[in-house]
Amino acid sequence: MQRIPIVFFLIVFFSFHINCFGGPSEPENLEVIPVEEEVTSEVLLRTLQSGSTFDKGQASIQLGNRGVTKAIPILRTLLKDKDPGLRAGAAIALGDLKDKTSSNMIANLMWSDHENPKDVYLDALTRMKDGSVVSRIYPLLNDENPTLRLQTVDSLVQIGVSSVGSQILTLALKNKDREKDKTFAMALGKLKISSAETYLLSLTKIQDESPTLAASYLALGRIKAKNANDVLVTALTLPFDKGKENASLALIEIASPSVVPKVFSVLKGDNSESKLYATDVLCSIPSKEAAKLAFDLLNSSDTKNWSYAAKIIGRQKYKEGKNRLEELLAKSNTPERDTFAEALGWIGDSSSIPLLRKVLLSGDKEGPYGSAWALGVMGAKEAVPDLLTALDKGDAKLMGYALEALGSIADPTSLPKLKSLLSNRPKMAPQILSTVALIQTEEARLLLEEATKSNNAEVYRPAMEEVAKRKDPKSISVLMEFANGDDAEKRKLSYYALTAITGQKFRTAKEWNVWVKANP
Repeated sequence: MQRIPIVFFLIVFFSFHINCFGGPSEPENLEVIPVEEEVTSEVLLRTLQSGSTFDKGQASIQLGNRGVTKAIPILRTLLKDKDPGLRAGAAIALGDLKDKTSSNMIANLMWSDHENPKDVYLDALTRMKDGSVVSRIYPLLNDENPTLRLQTVDSLVQIGVSSVGSQILTLALKNKDREKDKTFAMALGKLKISSAETYLLSLTKIQDESPTLAASYLALGRIKAKNANDVLVTALTLPFDKGKENASLALIEIASPSVVPKVFSVLKGDNSESKLYATDVLCSIPSKEAAKLAFDLLNSSDTKNWSYAAKIIGRQKYKEGKNRLEELLAKSNTPERDTFAEALGWIGDSSSIPLLRKVLLSGDKEGPYGSAWALGVMGAKEAVPDLLTALDKGDAKLMGYALEALGSIADPTSLPKLKSLLSNRPKMAPQILSTVALIQTEEARLLLEEATKSNNAEVYRPAMEEVAKRKDPKSISVLMEFANGDDAEKRKLSYYALTAITGQKFRTAKEWNVWVKANP
């Protein structure tokens, strides 16, 4: 029995660009052959009608990807084709085109077409996002194929229909396979089926450190289970690492202040991972009680837990703890000193800036990284000269933090230094250019455009990406130079950037030139 995996269509998709419908797949001398434009949609439509089976398959995927609705009538007929590849390709394309008229036919094929795997048609229905066929999809949660079950969960979530929640719960309650329980827990949690609380709690009674147990904890959080707090707090202390992580996420999602004292008691234990997850919970649930408990801990002799307390105080923005945080940050022997700087950044009191600037350039092993981050979060423009100096310290990690901070502050006075740094350290171009892009001035735009003209791919690729993200129409003229140029990669990149800026989707330089001329 022939099975056509989804990856087949990706291979077809890329081979389309290379072979251009029958062109030479391996030319003898790539360097002297001009780069061909992508095949136009008109050619693809003709191929879909009269091309070979292979070419029709390629055309189907391309037309669906491009959103060419004119292809829909022909694609519908291909759902009935004797070739399994064409049936599957047409289904994927119709899914991309959101042709809901085809939904039932595709759903029928998912259950009746034994030459193609179900996941192809499930993928098509997921792309379609037609809630009317969700009752045909959810039974796959009980399939023997674990990969297909997981894909079904994702499909149900993407389609965004919870109307079959009760049916899924009924199916789950009948299930006796612990492995399948994981799938049901994921589906019920992600679809936020609150009536599943009792079922999900029952799954946590089996402490087998399994993926099912971890999924159950997470699902309890997603449905905001009212009776799960004690189970989840206990999970923070158990040996199961994934269980701890998911229990912490669930507690954060439920966000009940009543759990704060119990979670805080976890910090008294010896397991560092349990403490980290407990700290995440105490940082994320708005609670003055958590901040006060942390402040008491920070004033105790329990130095090994000071960093956890500092993080909680900072994330809770507990201003009463600022002076104690500054006092400990100023001491070079304070353990995990960067955490104290970060906490001051969260609190955001400008009176902390002088100390943070001092620690930034201290040369100490701990403290400068957190200080750089804090100065950026606080938007401390007075610290820009210090952050620029930090770029010359020869510490790659500190450079990364300083660049991030400069991006957050977005002060144009940093541009000359950033331009120089780009010239000297092209391998850091992604970080440097993302910082430049956050500065909303003409000078910054021109610097990005200049970087696109580099011959170094490590520079022009991120530059093109940032130009696209910036979406400034003033960059169109520069991008059109590349669209009309001979550099194959830059031409492709310019198309993507032009699409990001204009919202238009053209595949050839000719089409872009026509559009630009009509829209000066």
